[in-house]
Amino acid sequence: MIDRSDKLTLLENAAFQRFLFAMIEAGGVFEATATMADGRTLFLEGRRSLALEMLRDLDAVQPLPLPGGVPIQTLIQTLRERVQSAHKETGFD
Repeated sequence: MIDRSDKLTLLENAAFQRFLFAMIEAGGVFEATATMADGRTLFLEGRRSLALEMLRDLDAVQPLPLPGGVPIQTLIQTLRERVQSAHKETGFD
């Protein structure tokens, strides 16, 4: 288990924020509940559940409660804004 201070350190790191946002997107957090007809529903819901669990875990270590009434959604929005406005690191900078 990762302790609170490690989680806070990770959340302050721009590269980790970009990684976390990519994992949230890959997990299907922004998608409607899976209704795949090919039998992949449980697989897709498992990915989504893991991404949401990561968000709940990180949300729990926020130093101050996030505004908005839905903390996980606020954390997602905060990550989205930071990732979209952050300078992208490249090997050529």
